[in-house]
Amino acid sequence: MDGNKDESERCISLAIKYSKLGDREKALKFLHKAERLYPSQKAKDLIESFQCEVNGTGENESQSEPTNTEGVRQRKGSLSRVKEEKKEPEKKEIEYTKENLEAVKRIKRVKCYYEILNVEKDATENDLKKAYRKLALQMHPDKNKAPGATEAFKAIGKAFAVLSDADKRRKYDVHGPEEESNQQNHQQY
Repeated sequence: MDGNKDESERCISLAIKYSKLGDREKALKFLHKAERLYPSQKAKDLIESFQCEVNGTGENESQSEPTNTEGVRQRKGSLSRVKEEKKEPEKKEIEYTKENLEAVKRIKRVKCYYEILNVEKDATENDLKKAYRKLALQMHPDKNKAPGATEAFKAIGKAFAVLSDADKRRKYDVHGPEEESNQQNHQQY
């Protein structure tokens, strides 16, 4: 029982720490754990005060409920919190920064592979890899929700594939992008 008392005290101190950090839900979680491990008046008082703050209710409301239903009420709160978390990603999908959108527009506007990767024509293999990694992380569709991010990501991949291969790079330097040279050939006939 003394081992549980020590663990309960540790949970209470963690709850106080999380409360100071502003994470009341986590603080409540540790207080409930402390109460299960070793019931104490300190834990009960802290639970009561934190629940009032988290739920935004007065003390009378939380005192009127018996303590054995708190676990059930907490579970309901947890379920509603899970539902809220499921709704939030939908909102985040349409959110993107102005910088993300500008970067996507720049990549889609530029046709030169060197400009897409933001490197000079005499860039080394190492320079190409660094530029590719940086842009790929920035433009990855999971990270960048701006419209056209997928196309920009593909353009970055294609630019890197061509410029990192010595033969393809040599052909690109002489003839330019394959699509443009193919289109020019079709127009000549």
